[in-house]
Amino acid sequence: MKRLSLAIILFLFPFSAHAGFPEGENGYDLKKIEESFILPCIEIGDDDCIARALAVGACTWIFGINKDKEPVEALKIADTVLIALLKGNNLELKSMLEKDGLIKRNIKKEATSRINFCREETKKAIPKLVKKLPEGVVLDEERIENLTNVFPLHYLSMFEQFSKYKK
Repeated sequence: MKRLSLAIILFLFPFSAHAGFPEGENGYDLKKIEESFILPCIEIGDDDCIARALAVGACTWIFGINKDKEPVEALKIADTVLIALLKGNNLELKSMLEKDGLIKRNIKKEATSRINFCREETKKAIPKLVKKLPEGVVLDEERIENLTNVFPLHYLSMFEQFSKYKK
C-alpha cells in the first residue's frame, strides 16, 4: 500500500523534463551534436536521414524564433545544427538535390511530414516571421494556419533557391 501511495504522489506532482541539443557556453555544442546524434542511416537510407536532419533544422529555426531570437540569427543557428547533424552522419546536403536543383520528391515528402512535428511551435513563430504585410492584410488565425501549412515547403525551397543561386 505504501508503494502505491508513493507512486500516486509522484505522478500527481508536476515535473519538467528538458530535451534537445547539448548547449555549450557559446550556444550549441556542435562537436557533441556531431558525435552523439547518430541517425540509423544504414537501416533507413541516406534520403530519409537527410529528411530527418532537414526537419531538425527547420524546427531548430522555429524554436530559436520562439526563444526571442531574430529570425536571421535563429536561422544561422539552425543551419549550423543541420550541418553538424549531416557531418556527424556522413551525409552530403547536395545529394538531396536532383540535377535540376530541386529536392528529391521522397526527401521533400518525408521532410515536410517531419517538419510538421513542430507545427504548434510554428504557429507561435509565424507572427515573428511575418514582419510586414501589405496594407489592409491582417495576420488573423486563418492566415496563421495557412502560413503554418506552407512553412515546411518554404523552408525546403530556401535550399532549392540556394542551389540555383550557386550555379
